[in-house]
Amino acid sequence: MKILITNLWLDGFGGTESWCYAMASELIKRGHKIDVFTPMAGKVFKEFEKLGIKLVFKGEYDLILDNHNQTNLNKFKGFVIHTCHGVIKEERPMKDAVNVAVSKKTAEKWNCPIIIPNSIDINRFYCKNPIHNDIKKILSLCKSDTANDILKRICLDVGIVFESMYGKEVFNVEDKINEADLVVGVGRSLLDAMACGRPVVSFDDRYYFKTRMMGHGYITPEKYKYQEIDNFTGSSINQTFNKLSLAKEIFEKYNHKDGEINRQYILNNLSIKHAVDLYLDLYNKLKRNNIQQKH
Repeated sequence: MKILITNLWLDGFGGTESWCYAMASELIKRGHKIDVFTPMAGKVFKEFEKLGIKLVFKGEYDLILDNHNQTNLNKFKGFVIHTCHGVIKEERPMKDAVNVAVSKKTAEKWNCPIIIPNSIDINRFYCKNPIHNDIKKILSLCKSDTANDILKRICLDVGIVFESMYGKEVFNVEDKINEADLVVGVGRSLLDAMACGRPVVSFDDRYYFKTRMMGHGYITPEKYKYQEIDNFTGSSINQTFNKLSLAKEIFEKYNHKDGEINRQYILNNLSIKHAVDLYLDLYNKLKRNNIQQKH
């Protein structure tokens, strides 16, 4: 099929951009022709170009996989599946499209009847380096100065290495993940780290959180079902942390064996291969039922 993937921007290194790249990579492997449309192409789009993908501004497609409601599709024709990646207004449903949500919380927010979870390229994100029995290095994928400051001070107190990716323009974040024993963040960042066989801590200080300095703490299998509700953001739990409580959460609960358990969870539930199957099955089902759109 001829498929268009859209995103409002491909100039920064974020979760939706990573999702688009993973989808494009898997669809190309299956023999589909992939183009991309974005009003703001940049550093990330260069990675798409390496896959042989072209930037287009008009055209006709079998399927359009749209992200971010602000993308203007007036010059395109095709069957549109729009993915709602979160609960802020930029991620709201699209009129005259089939809308899909990545989590139960997002589905409830936007009244989307279909859920296809955020998924990871397990062939790109995997364990390249073994982790230590005790923490030697913490990697932060938090996107706030306040959260990173707390983590930095925690690491200084106990003499372990700390690295933050906040503000750094690194596409191959899987290499940085594989240098760490434990990864801290929320959302897709946690899933990337779990796919790399890392223990993870859900924590950040995002502006759209109801409560500051929150998350779900050290993630164990017992917490998976709660994390699935809100796309691993921890916002459904709304647990707050300070420096002392976060340090206790990390060092009292860390177990290097949890890394492999996390990896297995991603393999069983959140592989990009399965997500692509679900999107293509949805498209084929709707086309068979003669569902019509204005695009």
